Amino acid sequence: MKYHAIPARIIVMPVGAAIFEATATVIEIADDAAGPFVRVSQDVAEHEGKCIAFDGPEWPLIRDAIQKMLNVAQGLGADTLQPNG
Repeated sequence: MKYHAIPARIIVMPVGAAIFEATATVIEIADDAAGPFVRVSQDVAEHEGKCIAFDGPEWPLIRDAIQKMLNVAQGLGADTLQPNG
């Protein structure tokens, strides 16, 4: 049997913050049965799921994380791993 090892989520957050805080931006691969895509979200009540907010210094990390997740989503069929021995 073949398996995928999929790094499906990256969390960008301030150093010292917890992963569940509103300042955490989640970049993840999602699939609603039409193929994988990248979702960017924050768990902030006042956003009501309609927007994200981040500081300028966060942008390079968020941009790079989005690109990594897009690369993973686009290559899901190509990175099949087989267990050793």
